[in-house]
Amino acid sequence: MSKILVIDDDLDFLYAVRLVLEGEGFEVNTAKTPEEGINKVLDTEPDLVVLDVMMPTGLEGFEVARALREKHNLRELPILILTAVHNVREVPYRFAPDEDYLPVDVFIDKPIKPEALVETIKEMLGEHREQPEYPL
Repeated sequence: MSKILVIDDDLDFLYAVRLVLEGEGFEVNTAKTPEEGINKVLDTEPDLVVLDVMMPTGLEGFEVARALREKHNLRELPILILTAVHNVREVPYRFAPDEDYLPVDVFIDKPIKPEALVETIKEMLGEHREQPEYPL
């Protein structure tokens, strides 16, 4: 059974995602803040992280992803960013995975249908990923 860590400040979202993923047989752990999320990654060693971008603390998902990759040297850990940043903030560009600036495997806009989230996670856990060149 794969372990998934979901980091998001929205408690309703955490509850809903937990129900969906546990229903598919995943072991799910959650964190409500970026700092708690980093600590749980280090303590529980999940197989995949689902990460929000916009959170009310000093760190946002972008910084969490970079900290996991660079500071904690977790280059193999699959990271899926699942966020509403494109719907909430008016930016003249779209975020996407980038080995230099956003070192994540997948970037998906909220809302997402539960079956699409499950399918994406299964693909991420089952596919062979190429090694990015480091340091970032």
